[in-house]
Amino acid sequence: MTVQIAGKYTFASQENFEEYLKAEDIGMLKRNVLASTKPDIVVEVDGDQFTITTITKLKTIKMSFTLGKEYEHDPGTDKVGKYITTFEGSDTLLTQNVENPSTTSSIKFTDDQMIMTMTTNETTATRTFKRA
Repeated sequence: MTVQIAGKYTFASQENFEEYLKAEDIGMLKRNVLASTKPDIVVEVDGDQFTITTITKLKTIKMSFTLGKEYEHDPGTDKVGKYITTFEGSDTLLTQNVENPSTTSSIKFTDDQMIMTMTTNETTATRTFKRA
């Protein structure tokens, strides 16, 4: 069975996110703002082309990429980086920071949720979103 990836997701919970931001060397003020946001996320898929839009009360961040191709992105931290995103199996997107290989993220999709796992410098955080 193939999991439906495209759709809208609403924030449900997070673990260790502020510690992850600290390990990413994000300043205290920005870290507090980011850790307190409860974004909605919209995922659009067109073949190998993905657009992931993160919507908060303060800002909307759009990330567009083609699987397997390098792209630049600012994840909301004012740090533009180079990334490559690939698929693992039929339900998980894996993203690697090209310039900092110790920074990775994965997004696992299930029938009713999206689970983001982010790792940097041996610190891991998880954010869970429910399908809207």
